[in-house]
Amino acid sequence: MATPKKPKKVVRALRDYARSMDDWVRWSRKRSKLRASPANAFLLGVMLDRMVLADQAWDAGEWINDALGDPEDSAAVWKALADIPKPRLRGFLRYGYGGKALHRHYKTFARLLPQAADHILEEYNGDPRRIWNAQRDVEVVRRRFEAIPTLGPALARMAVLILARNYGALGGRAAMRQLDVKPDVHVNRVFWRTGLTRRGASPDDVIQAARSVSREFPAALDAPAWEIGRRWCRPRNPRCKECPIQADCPKVRA
Repeated sequence: MATPKKPKKVVRALRDYARSMDDWVRWSRKRSKLRASPANAFLLGVMLDRMVLADQAWDAGEWINDALGDPEDSAAVWKALADIPKPRLRGFLRYGYGGKALHRHYKTFARLLPQAADHILEEYNGDPRRIWNAQRDVEVVRRRFEAIPTLGPALARMAVLILARNYGALGGRAAMRQLDVKPDVHVNRVFWRTGLTRRGASPDDVIQAARSVSREFPAALDAPAWEIGRRWCRPRNPRCKECPIQADCPKVRA
């Protein structure tokens, strides 16, 4: 894995940009325990956050939870997803979002969401808070997320980061060293264009690169790289002159 000889400027530029971002990337000052219904919406949002815009995924998670769940019964939404006939679930995912699809891959999720629901019911009695409550070992919680159908290593890393940073779970700031970037397409592209990794680097290479240049908090590079990749560092026709880190980006200097 190749990393730049002097990555400090790139890392500092990413960190500086992170400080200018919205509140969602800032650490919560106190622990905020999720109630059952928001915890379900959170997990559904994580599940759906792939190959669509993040806002759409999280809105869809809340929509499914509101439509099928019960604030008085944490397991209700999972029981509904496990029991609903597949054709009906597929129709709900296709048209249930005000006549629009809840996800572009609604057919895939019509198959996977019942599997995920069965897992949540069997392993955690329908209460996803049991995945992370009373647990400070990030790796344990990450593996629990990875075991859920629809999730994988990237989304599992995103989930533990949000829990620690936004809700103070897993020890909050004490977990910083264990929190990684989510190696999605935006982060990967920004990493190789800035020289933090080589082009075509594997997800593990991206994670290791972040750990090597930001040891105290590898995931500090996640949000700024993701947003820069989404807004300016596009696959085609990148808007380099508008990018907030253009002065320190080797791609621009080249």
